[in-house]
Amino acid sequence: MTMDEIKQEIMFQSNNDVEDLDEFLPYLDGYINEGYDKMVYAWAKVHCGADEEYPFLAEDDDVPNLPEWCHRALCDYGTWMVYRNGNPQKQQRGQVYLAAFEEMLTKIRSEGGKNGPVRNFFSIPR
Repeated sequence: MTMDEIKQEIMFQSNNDVEDLDEFLPYLDGYINEGYDKMVYAWAKVHCGADEEYPFLAEDDDVPNLPEWCHRALCDYGTWMVYRNGNPQKQQRGQVYLAAFEEMLTKIRSEGGKNGPVRNFFSIPR
């Protein structure tokens, strides 16, 4: 997914029109990159911007440098962040998206991230 597709999916999940994107845009980039940083740390044990392999997402055509199967979790995190700032009913609706994001983080960690799972002492990368 590109950064633009992630933003559009967040707007869809939070029941806002894509036309409302300009209102949320200053915040969405930060929300998406915050979630991306958490996922990159779970995957590669580095933070975004710490090396050239995982830069922050800035342009609409930027694609997260993570496996395709975990891109959707960035939409879930962004949706949670949009709902988090609302009234208690919105916060309640956002809990589902936060749970989905945290489930993906758990899956990334259980898969062992970039280096694969550690099964025994001999499989630890050197």
